[in-house]
Amino acid sequence: MNYKDIMAINNEICKPKWMSNTFFESALRSAEGDNTIIVISNEVEAATAPGDNYGSDMYRAVVKFRRGTETEEISIIIKASRQMCEGLIAKLMSEGNLFHQETAAFAIVFPAMYNLLNELPSLSNQPFAAKYLYSHTDETASSIVLEDLKQSGFRLANNRKSGLDLKHCLLVMKTIARFHAASLVQYQKDPAMFKPFMDTIYSIDKDIGLKEFLAGNVNIVAKEMEKWPEYKEKFLHKLHNIHDTVMEKWRLAVTRNDEEFNVLCHGDLWLNNMMFRYSDDTGEVEEVRFVDFQVTYWTSPAVDVHNFIHSSASAEALEHSELLIQEYNNTLCETLTLLKHPHLQPRIGLINEYLDKRGLYAVLVTIVFRSATLADRSKVIEIENMAQENENNGMKLSEEYKESLKKLLLLFDARGWI
Repeated sequence: MNYKDIMAINNEICKPKWMSNTFFESALRSAEGDNTIIVISNEVEAATAPGDNYGSDMYRAVVKFRRGTETEEISIIIKASRQMCEGLIAKLMSEGNLFHQETAAFAIVFPAMYNLLNELPSLSNQPFAAKYLYSHTDETASSIVLEDLKQSGFRLANNRKSGLDLKHCLLVMKTIARFHAASLVQYQKDPAMFKPFMDTIYSIDKDIGLKEFLAGNVNIVAKEMEKWPEYKEKFLHKLHNIHDTVMEKWRLAVTRNDEEFNVLCHGDLWLNNMMFRYSDDTGEVEEVRFVDFQVTYWTSPAVDVHNFIHSSASAEALEHSELLIQEYNNTLCETLTLLKHPHLQPRIGLINEYLDKRGLYAVLVTIVFRSATLADRSKVIEIENMAQENENNGMKLSEEYKESLKKLLLLFDARGWI
């Protein structure tokens, strides 16, 4: 049975059997610290559209419950493992212990980081993720229950096909810098707290299909490049070289060097893993919340910076990449100063050095993930098919992606990254 069997047509869903009143009662009692809560009913729907979340199934539940003599209603998000899924996703989830890591992040690490930030008026009440409510794992499923950010006005950005504009990107850079700074200070206080995040799914020795996934997308881009005479001569052989050793290159790019400046990285920072809130008056973007911390790990901040900029920034924003990096560096240093740890600030120019050192990672992100970010939503495919090296089965490259790739290849070549 495939995980899609639990999803019916027309976005209606068949609830998993374990998602009962008893489950929601346990979740709310734990979240509220109130064992008198009695759940009366629950209504569940799919929380994401196809292609918005590859690693788990997302549900939105409206739960009615009684507390004393009062009846209340709450909307919550349930993130559930795909127990019936086979192939790459199943291997990643089981071998990488991803749900355990994400639960540790939400339940243990993030509250500690918030405590640091909330001590300062200028940094308080600026969470970078949804509020954690409850988690549960048994032989049936693993699940995490979170606040429904939609109820607070957060939503996915509308401009997926073109990437995020400069204002969105600047906000993301500031927020991830604050996240990194808080993690670094908390690590000084309690390094043992970060033990679950010292290894990554990319360091798994077993063959879980990652190589095929990465190489498949490189191959798709290479096949497209054969149609571009002016690029074919200069770059095609370089793509073939990347294809042959892509797993080794990817691991080298994301692996932590303990002699360098490291932080807790989101690990999968692209536009579908963030939700934004906009001003009711001006429509301008005001806040961002990150979601999906399944591959969070301790490594160079260059991983998150490259991952976000080269997967999700629009063509216009990419032209201001130096401004984005400057915004990141300024916010990182400012936050460390406010948290009374200015001695932890990286020296001037160090972040740029790390970005250059991991320049090939920017190339790989552009080839492997930007193609998915800028994909036509009407042609969304499952991640299992992305590993196929047959261009008829793999990712369909949008015109927006092709144009941005051409510009980025010239930039990468000028910087010596490819």
